[in-house]
Amino acid sequence: MDEPDEDVEILARYDQIIQEVLAGRTEGHKCPMCGDGDLDCSTDGMEVRIRCLKCGRFFEGMIA
Repeated sequence: MDEPDEDVEILARYDQIIQEVLAGRTEGHKCPMCGDGDLDCSTDGMEVRIRCLKCGRFFEGMIA
């Protein structure tokens, strides 16, 4: 299980991408974890989903 400080660091790496996805820019992002993989990004206005097609790391979150 990830430590709280590690969770904050991971969220910080995804923050700019999350903001861009929420603004409608869902294409052309590279993975902040492996630095090389293309990201599959989507949002339905309530939930954001980001998944790296190379390393498999992902982020999913609800918008409050």
